[in-house]
Amino acid sequence: MEYVVIALLIVAVFAFVAYPLFNPPREKPAVLPGALDALLAQRDAAYDALRDLDFDLQMGKLSAADHAALREKYKARAAAILQQIDAARGDAGAPELDAAIETQVAQLRRAKTDALEAEIARVRAARQAGASRCAKCGTPFRAGDKFCAKCGKPL
Repeated sequence: MEYVVIALLIVAVFAFVAYPLFNPPREKPAVLPGALDALLAQRDAAYDALRDLDFDLQMGKLSAADHAALREKYKARAAAILQQIDAARGDAGAPELDAAIETQVAQLRRAKTDALEAEIARVRAARQAGASRCAKCGTPFRAGDKFCAKCGKPL
C-alpha cells in the first residue's frame, strides 16, 4: 500500500512539473490596462528627446552628422511607440477615418490646383493682349496702372 501511495505521489509530482512543457502558453494581452499610460509617457519622452536634440544642434553642442543619426534613431523609436499606441487603442483599422482624411486632402489639392490654373490663365491672357505694354520699355502693365513699374513713364 505504501508503494502505491509513493507511486501516485511521484506521478503527481511529474505531472505538475511537466504540465507547462506539454500545455501551450496562453496568449498574453498585447497591452495591459496600465500600459497605455506607459506608452503615452514613452511617446512624450521621445518627442522631448527630439526637441532637445534639435535644441542641442542649434546651440552647437552636436555636429550635423551626429544630429542626423540620433534624430533618425529617435524618430524610429517614436514611430514604434505610436504603432503600439494605435494597436492598444484599436485605431489601426479605422478605414472610414482614413477615407474621410483622404477626401479632405483631395478637396484641398483640387482647390489649390484650381486657383493656380486661374492665375496661369490670367497671366497668359495678359501676355496675349500685348497692347498693355509700356511704349518705352515694353514692360507689361495691368489695367489701372498710371506709371510703368520698370521705367516710371506715365501710361
